[in-house]
Amino acid sequence: MSFTTEIKLELCRAPLTPETLLAEGLGMLLFAGQFSREGLRMQSETPAVRRRAKLFLEQMEVETQESDTTLLVRDRGAVGRIFSAYGYERESVLPLNRALVEEDAGRGAFLRGAFLMGGYVSTPEKGYHLELVTTHYHVARQMSALLNDMELPAGQVMRRGAYVLYYKGSAAIEDFLSAAGATGAAMDLMLKKVERELRSGVNRKVNCETANLTKTVGAAARQIAAIRRLEQQGRLEDLPGPLQATAQLRLEHPELSLTELCAMSPEPISRPGMNNRLRRLVQLGEEELE
Repeated sequence: MSFTTEIKLELCRAPLTPETLLAEGLGMLLFAGQFSREGLRMQSETPAVRRRAKLFLEQMEVETQESDTTLLVRDRGAVGRIFSAYGYERESVLPLNRALVEEDAGRGAFLRGAFLMGGYVSTPEKGYHLELVTTHYHVARQMSALLNDMELPAGQVMRRGAYVLYYKGSAAIEDFLSAAGATGAAMDLMLKKVERELRSGVNRKVNCETANLTKTVGAAARQIAAIRRLEQQGRLEDLPGPLQATAQLRLEHPELSLTELCAMSPEPISRPGMNNRLRRLVQLGEEELE
């Protein structure tokens, strides 16, 4: 089940009350595939969404034809009754009735209906993107103004003849979903964001530690190779005592870091001091190679 479907199922569990019926229905109508005096086409692959849309239309005393994933109303008289229920008589496309979205409950219901019919959210693992799609320019414009009033400003773009309002970023999407009534989905998105950030942090730490380990192993291998050359050339025993002691310590503990070598040293020595001695051993061991 997709994340979008999960959200729509949560929204469909919200009560369809007389106080929010018209507002939610208006959201569904304006973001339907077709809604004009000529007819109505409401399409959704989610059965629960189709059932909710059908319930709304039944409340409006409008009968529908159902075909696969689509609800159809071709009776112009029935469509006219919908326009009349919203107080519009002459408009060819129903505009946004601002009186229905003055209160928070009406606004939330309207956003719910709009998302149920025209909304999509990407899977959190693939990024953060929510969009609302309508085929009507004036719907997109009025919806954008409403979202601005709700302090939920959305981006807008045109795609293949449709108008798309969109959000990018988990915080903006969480705010929209909460306003629409999908608080569970908003919380789920927040938790997945935290989980994703924690996983990224762990991966960065592991990668950093792996890189440091690779660097340490590479440096130790070079040091041991230089010390072995000095041994083979009989030059190691001619070196000062501190360098001989450091060379022996490295040969006995090839896996240790500089800090760990300092701790193993019989005499006190700082990390820079240990590094300088090993660097000198490498320099001496590689001189004969030139």
